[in-house]
Amino acid sequence: MASAAAVVTLNVGGELFQTTTATLSRAGASSSLASLGPSTPSAPHFLDADPRLFARLLSFLRHGRLLLLGGAPPPSAALLAEARRLALDGALLASLSRASAFAPLQLRPSALLPLAGRAAPSAVAVCASPNHPASIVAAHGGVVTCFDAALATRASVLTPLPAVDSLVAVSPALALAGARDFPGVHLCRFSDDAPTTAAAPDVLSWPDSPSATVLSMAATAASGAPSAPWLFASFESARRTSSAIVVFDLNSMSPVAEIGRKEVYGADVEAAIPATKLGWLAEHNLLLAAGSHSSPGGVVGDIRLWDIRASATVPVWEVREKEDCFADVAGSDTLSALFKVGASSGEVFMTDLRRLDNGGGIGLEPWVCIGDGQRAAAAASSRRKEGNGCRIECYCNWVFVARGAYVEVWSQIELAPEAGGKKVMKRNWVGSGPSIEVGNGEEVVKEKAKIVSWAFGGSRMALARADKRSVEVWDSDPAAIYANP
Repeated sequence: MASAAAVVTLNVGGELFQTTTATLSRAGASSSLASLGPSTPSAPHFLDADPRLFARLLSFLRHGRLLLLGGAPPPSAALLAEARRLALDGALLASLSRASAFAPLQLRPSALLPLAGRAAPSAVAVCASPNHPASIVAAHGGVVTCFDAALATRASVLTPLPAVDSLVAVSPALALAGARDFPGVHLCRFSDDAPTTAAAPDVLSWPDSPSATVLSMAATAASGAPSAPWLFASFESARRTSSAIVVFDLNSMSPVAEIGRKEVYGADVEAAIPATKLGWLAEHNLLLAAGSHSSPGGVVGDIRLWDIRASATVPVWEVREKEDCFADVAGSDTLSALFKVGASSGEVFMTDLRRLDNGGGIGLEPWVCIGDGQRAAAAASSRRKEGNGCRIECYCNWVFVARGAYVEVWSQIELAPEAGGKKVMKRNWVGSGPSIEVGNGEEVVKEKAKIVSWAFGGSRMALARADKRSVEVWDSDPAAIYANP
């Protein structure tokens, strides 16, 4: 129970509120509420604000999140504006999607975000930095649109790109867009609060080849290692004769390093396959770079791990993929492993990153199939293409695979001691998975539109589907709050 000396009385628009200095201090030093000292009902502090909105904000300070008591509506534009006036908007938005509440088997569709124009989304990204709320960014045509964490307001930027293939959400105020047929990484600033310097460029280019196009991008979080936020961008020259990964400092927007430069000599394309998938493993301080090339002889791919502190020319590990080459590959910090989907088999494989410390390499055959091994071997020998178009991504302690229109999740579980106590990976479907419809006496799989892009952040999964002019938002937080625009 608070002592009388710690009680603060406020007159908000003619209504009296009582709270404590400890509660108001949770607003943070930037908020005027934190500086209010104890006061009595006869001499309250006066705030010129809507008491109904202030009551919800005071409840947020007490509980750490907005509560849906008595059917209260989700945060409106008016509530967000009031929170912004009191410097509470950042904390309020961050509370709407907590990574600690993420549970893949609890994911359910929670919002459908419509996009202006006729173009379907080609890429989505979620701002997953712990310093920023989990806002959602979507690219549709040459337009990049950002939704705040409450999904209540949006801002759009028109880029010169005909279509966006790579998208990174740096913060709620800044996104980076690239295309495979247009040069440079284009900065999309959604507000005046976006990071900028006096000479900040609007386009980031490969210094040795300004006309190079962008194949893939990945960024580090501001709180991760390295200490400064970095962008990794995979460039390919306009003539497709050279490629490299360029590292940019996102504070100064300037290039600071070049990794794994490759040159194509003659017709030997397979000797210099550019990276089309990048991923940053912060706990291991490693950059994952992978790329593949399809030819009449089959699919060939390279997977490399770079420690940019050690060398920009020699990776710490690499493997050439030929048999059941990857359709997609991803790395998990929490599981200390790499995962891939076989292009031939469609099965999921993994390899342990911790084995890199033993002898400096994983070996000639690093992959272990965590799916159906016999099916994988049969598909690889017959050169089937069951994994084409599959996507794989790691988030928190889970591995997600997009197969057409559906998402499966792999979870690590520990067997009982009597079963050996080993850890194994088990598969489930997100949501209900593929469903069966009965028509004309026959059972058929109910088809949805194919997933073309996805992203994870906070307690959310965002999906973009082919020919759908909207973004699906799935959430696992039972107390999540949304406001569809």
